[in-house]
Amino acid sequence: MAVTATKFRKDLFQTLDKAVQGESVEVVYKGVTITLSAKPSGSKLARAVRRPTLLVPPDSIVESDSELMSELEKKWAEESAGLPKLG
Repeated sequence: MAVTATKFRKDLFQTLDKAVQGESVEVVYKGVTITLSAKPSGSKLARAVRRPTLLVPPDSIVESDSELMSELEKKWAEESAGLPKLG
């Protein structure tokens, strides 16, 4: 498929969709032909970039507030008291 730069601009997303689907698209701009083709890519998961969400160990956040820690421990004890014993 060959299009002028004006037609490419007018139908940008439709033309790009054709390229993504594997069709070779040629855009003629100022007498130069530019070919668009989709590069095969892996899954979204394969392209994912691992990013740290916390800059400190999670325990250091909770343990840094002794009042919060004691409230949590009290609540956990109350909740576990109502649970049936295992074993």
